[in-house]
Order: sequence, then structure tokens, then C-alpha cells
Amino acid sequence: MPTATETTFGDRGAGGYVLGAAGPTVILTTAIAGVNDYVIRQAARLTGKGYTCVVLDYYARQGGQAPDLSSPEKIMKAVAELSDPQVLDDLEAALDWAKDRSGGGPVGALGFCIGGAYALLAAAQLPGLSCAITFYGTLRYPTPHPGKPLSPLDAADKATCPVLGHFGEADHLIPLDDARELAERLKGKPAEIYTYPGAGHAFHEDFRPEIYRPVAATTAWARTQEYLSCYLRPDG
Repeated sequence: MPTATETTFGDRGAGGYVLGAAGPTVILTTAIAGVNDYVIRQAARLTGKGYTCVVLDYYARQGGQAPDLSSPEKIMKAVAELSDPQVLDDLEAALDWAKDRSGGGPVGALGFCIGGAYALLAAAQLPGLSCAITFYGTLRYPTPHPGKPLSPLDAADKATCPVLGHFGEADHLIPLDDARELAERLKGKPAEIYTYPGAGHAFHEDFRPEIYRPVAATTAWARTQEYLSCYLRPDG
């Protein structure tokens, strides 16, 4: 497995890990648990296909320490308290770092769970991305507030890059109707939104056998590779 090198992006406090040293860049945004073995393995899969992977660490400012996630209530509290403007600022810093490093080469965003929400928000708010991919990213915020001012669903029609989405039809957190509305809002754009029968939330997490769905996960990953190849390697 390639080495994950801890890195800072710019001088605004953004941090994370870099894997790989050549090829187009993919910025990976994680679930609320932050950077873990599963995330690093996905990053390594990307580097194995010739990409450089930047794994954003939401918690770099606090020494990489994720919040207490010991109950569903604490998980939802941590999600609500994670500041979208701050994460998007960090994402922009990582994007600028990747562009500087590659001499302006293509950069994609790929996110899981809340990270998928950030991939969608980045597609709408950060010019310079070549594509954005969301795995079951949160789409609708129940009550907007300063830390969550704009739902990804409401930002979608402002996307300035191609968008690929993967959603489980049995997801208890993201209604199927929301995924369908996302597809509707992206009509006319180079977007592809897929839903997977029998798959719930986080169906790609292979370390959780109770929710992992191998066919959906394998299919979604293959589609992701095709998307990245198309938009990050247009001459390949």
C-alpha cells in the first residue's frame, strides 16, 4: 500500500494526507468518522489506477481527533456541528494546492456520506473542479443554519462540473425521492445519478458486513472509475 503522507494545504489550517506522486488528482472527502483504514484503502485503490489522492482531514485543526461517535445521537450532533463553510474553505485550499502542484492539471472530488455532500457543494461553489462524485451524500438539511447554510440539493443546479451520484434505494437517511429530485435538478448537465436496489446507507463500506452490499459497491466503484477516466484523463 502506498504511503499516506500527512500534509498541510496552504496557510489557512487545512490538512490531510497525500497518496501517490503522479497523475491527475482526486480529492477524497470522508464520512463523519474522518480518516480511517477504509478511507486510506480507497485512496490507495485510486493511486493504483494512476491518480494522486488527497484525503481531506476535517479535524486537522484539532490534531486529527474525530468527535465522539459512540451513539446515533452523537453522530447526528457531530454532523450538525461540522461547519460547511469551513470544510469548503479547506477543500478550496486542497484544490489550490493540487492545481499548483500539477501546473493546473485536472482535479476531481469524491466523497462518501457527509463527504459526498461536500463533493456536491464543491461542484456548485468551487470553480476549477473537473468532476464531482458523491456516494450517498446528504442531500437535504432539515433546518439550515450558519454551519449548514445551503442544502446540497439546493446547490445542485449551480454545479459547474460533471456530477456522478450513487444512492441506495433502501437508505434510511436519504429518501429515494431526494435522489430522484437531484437527478431532476441536474437535467441538462453532464450528470449521472444511479440508485441501487436493496442497498442502504454506506453500502460501499466493506468493513461493515451488516450494511455492505457487494454488487452495488462493485458496480458503483466501476462507474466511478469510468467517470474519473473520462473527465480526468480526456486524452487517455
